[in-house]
Amino acid sequence: MASKKNKLSDKRQDRLSVIMTHALALNLHSIDEYQVWCMEQGFSAGLNKTRNQLVREQQHFKMVLADKKLKQHKREGNRRFVIEKIYSHEIKYTDLTGSVMQEISDGFRKSRNRKLLRNVFLQLDEKSKLLTHVDYVKGILNFVAHFHLWLNPIAEWEPVTRNADRQFSSLARHLFAKYEVPAFMDSVWQRGTGAAQGWFIHMGMGKNIRTASSLPIKITKKMAHHFSQAPANYDAKAAFRWAQIQALGGDKRIADAVAETRMARTFKDDEFWLSVLRFFIANPMLDTRHFGPIVDYIWYKKYENRMVFMERGVAREEAPEQPNFSMHGRTPDTLLRQVEQWHRNLGRESRGGNLNWVKFKFSDFHYREGRANSRNMKIWTIRELLSSSELAAEGRAQSHCVATYARSCFSGATSIWTMDLQETQVLQKKLTIELHNPAKIIRQIRGLRNRMATGREMEIVRRWADKEGLTVAGYL
Repeated sequence: MASKKNKLSDKRQDRLSVIMTHALALNLHSIDEYQVWCMEQGFSAGLNKTRNQLVREQQHFKMVLADKKLKQHKREGNRRFVIEKIYSHEIKYTDLTGSVMQEISDGFRKSRNRKLLRNVFLQLDEKSKLLTHVDYVKGILNFVAHFHLWLNPIAEWEPVTRNADRQFSSLARHLFAKYEVPAFMDSVWQRGTGAAQGWFIHMGMGKNIRTASSLPIKITKKMAHHFSQAPANYDAKAAFRWAQIQALGGDKRIADAVAETRMARTFKDDEFWLSVLRFFIANPMLDTRHFGPIVDYIWYKKYENRMVFMERGVAREEAPEQPNFSMHGRTPDTLLRQVEQWHRNLGRESRGGNLNWVKFKFSDFHYREGRANSRNMKIWTIRELLSSSELAAEGRAQSHCVATYARSCFSGATSIWTMDLQETQVLQKKLTIELHNPAKIIRQIRGLRNRMATGREMEIVRRWADKEGLTVAGYL
């Protein structure tokens, strides 16, 4: 009975220790102070909390802290005031919580003409709604980047509508167009490249799109005519596919379906993809819902290199399966059967087939304590798990569900590591560690049946983290 009480006491002490560490990260200095804060912020004042609850509290704390910093600067609380403060370096990017103001701040940082940018933002804030959404701000930054090509001063522009989309369209034409430019071309200022913005300017000067530079495909006179008539909800790249389909005798139904595929985002090997368009047009009874899967299947077969594993964690890249893939002689029924089989194979993998992945850039870790001749030597090892079968074995040994991370590991978003301790002739499995690869953050550390790491185990994890430049999440 005493032993059971001691275990319960130890468990409670561990929980309090975790909560106290969490409270200190929230700038609180006692459990009582933490519980008061929780009630004030609308969180549970209980101490037996899950990791997700602690994460939500940390995110809330950061948001409140950032908001307080911003309010210190925003005495008047309007955009004009904040823009002036950003311009004069009195507000930092990290103090801004809204995406619009963050984009404006980033624009000032990159701009070669900060004074002009300040004046543009202030004028537009006064007479338009163009500083209400981050996409408009991105467009304005691109307008200023092409300042030397403005046809009219921005001060002379006056909006004639309260609709922000129409205001943006009107401003683009005020600055860059003497002649009519199709509505779908507006998107090049928000999401297009410098070359695409050049197409807008080219057409705005009354020139034919055929003579613009850096076009993704060769277009005929007929295609150029159809290009200018593409629907307003398209972007410029989809408009090129629209032009091809219309010129080949296709209709809007086919063009709309193609616009949803990767064909509207890339123009690699366009002569081949014209044969795919002809296939779609020649088979009008083919349900357009199949277009996306067909295009993905063709892309995989013709262009995607394959990873062939030679040994654990080591792969060789091989050429695509069918680099000479052709549409010649193909029928809808045969092609759909091939696509369906391909999807079935992918589905088997995603449901836990024996996936393998290449070892991530972080190194395995070995740390030795003591001396062999004194029989007190311990060797700590942290190594990456590199297949779904290894994850499954880890999950069985540790009685937790780490096997569910197979797809995340396969995609490269996550890597899972295991910590072992070799002591005398006994190998003990200690911890399973989840690492979020892009952010280089250790997000989870669990032992047998999801127990928390001991103090000594955490010391070893931190040694590895320091060596590899990783961050251990604060809640751990």
